[in-house]
Amino acid sequence: MKTQQQAAKEAMVNWLANEHELGKAPARIECVKEFDLHDLHYYVFRYKKGMFGDWLLGVCGGYEGDELEHCGHVFSDMEKYEEQTAVEKSIEMVERIRAYWMREADKYMVQKMFEKNLKYISEPEVDVDTIERQFVRTESRYFLQVGEIDCPTGKIVVSDPLCYLAAGKLCPQLVLNVAPGVYPVEVSICRHPLTDVRMCTARLKIKDTKAVKYECAEPTEETAAAVLKDGVASGFPVDAGMMSFCDAQVAKEYLAFLEEWEKENPGKNHYDDYFAQMFAKSFEKLPAYQREGGDFIEWANPNTGNRLVMIASGFGDGFYQSFWGYNNAGEICELIVPMVNPDLVDELGR
Repeated sequence: MKTQQQAAKEAMVNWLANEHELGKAPARIECVKEFDLHDLHYYVFRYKKGMFGDWLLGVCGGYEGDELEHCGHVFSDMEKYEEQTAVEKSIEMVERIRAYWMREADKYMVQKMFEKNLKYISEPEVDVDTIERQFVRTESRYFLQVGEIDCPTGKIVVSDPLCYLAAGKLCPQLVLNVAPGVYPVEVSICRHPLTDVRMCTARLKIKDTKAVKYECAEPTEETAAAVLKDGVASGFPVDAGMMSFCDAQVAKEYLAFLEEWEKENPGKNHYDDYFAQMFAKSFEKLPAYQREGGDFIEWANPNTGNRLVMIASGFGDGFYQSFWGYNNAGEICELIVPMVNPDLVDELGR
C-alpha cells in the first residue's frame, strides 16, 4: 500500500518532469525532512538534475491526515539544498504558493459576484426587502446622504454624467415627473475584503416616507436608450463608471457648461482636468465611505448654481435600471438605481 511520503515523492517527480519546470524526471531524489504548516503536512525533498550535479531543494504537501492527495503545494526554486535552512526555505515556498492560489481564488469569486450582479441589475423588478436591507448600518453596510439636486422642472434624468450626459445622448428622461424642488440623494454602501468599498443603491428621496413597492421607471420615447418593437427600453448605459440624478433643465445647463469649459480648455479632459479634483476632495472628507479617488460628489453649476449628484456605479460599466418607490398612500416617495446587491457579496465572499 502506497504511503503518503511515496505519494509526495511521485507528485514531486511529476512536477519536476513537466516541460515548464525541469523537463524530465530528476536523476536522484530523496525525502529528507517533514514539517507541519497551517494544519497540513509537508515533505522536503532534495534532488539532482543529473547524477553529478548539486542537490536542489523541493517541497510537496498540503496533506490532511493520512490522505494521499495533496492540495497543490508542489514547488521548487531549483536552488541549492542546504540542510540547515531546508525547512525554512520550504515554508517560504509554500507561503508563496498559498498566497498565489488565494489571490486566484479571490479573482474567481469577484468574477462570480460580477456575473451574478449583472443579472441583478438587469432585472425588471426589484424586491422591497432587498433594498431595505441595504439602507442599514452594520459592520459592513451603511448609507449616507451624498448631496442634493435642484429640480426646477421636476423632470428627472438618470444617466452616466461623464460619458452620455456630457455628450447629450443616451440619457433618459423619465415619463413621470415630481414636484419642482430640492431633493436629497442617498447611497447605500457595502465593504468587503474582496471588493473594497462599493456603492450599492443610489436613492433620490422625494418624500420622507417608506417605499412599500417599486415599479420600473419608464423613459420618454424621445430620450430612451433604445426603442424596441414592443416599446422603449428602460434603463440607461454607463461607460464611465458613474451615474447621476438631475433635472432635465439642469442636464441642459450641464451640457452648456461643458461645451464652454472645453472651448476654454482645448485638449483637456473634463474628468481628469476638472471633476477628478472634486472626487479627490470628497474622498479626503469621507475616506471611510468610498474608494481612494472618490466615489461621489454634489456638483453645482458655476453659471446657474443648480446642482446634480454623481455616484460611482457599483462594479462599473453596464446597463442599469431605475425604479420609482411608492409609499402606502400610493405616492412616489423615491427613485432608486440598484447597482450592487450586497447579499451576493456576502454570500460569495464568505
